[in-house]
Amino acid sequence: MTTSNVNRSGDTTSEGSGGNRHRTSEERVDAVFGVLSDARRRRTIRILQTREGSISVPALAETLAAREPGDPDPDRLVVSLQHVHLPKLETTGIVEYTSDRSGVQYGGGPLVERLLEQV
Repeated sequence: MTTSNVNRSGDTTSEGSGGNRHRTSEERVDAVFGVLSDARRRRTIRILQTREGSISVPALAETLAAREPGDPDPDRLVVSLQHVHLPKLETTGIVEYTSDRSGVQYGGGPLVERLLEQV
């Protein structure tokens, strides 16, 4: 893979120091669609949107368990959130961890909200 690519619109993306990539708006939209493709992540976002401030991951898992189909174990949801869903949501900027990483809060924006209204 090269360190510089040209997308369809002619915008250039490149890797900066440390391998961090600057996303074009098209890549951002693709990333948001990717994370919103999962029902558990959409439910998680909706829970976080209704809260002011942060919530601990165990409390988020308890709230999520009440909204999930079936009867999921909140302890298993904590693991799933910590290792799968929250990292993906954080990468796209939809959620933010507290400084000590003990809690999360909604950090999305207009794009996320418009897309969630449609599903």
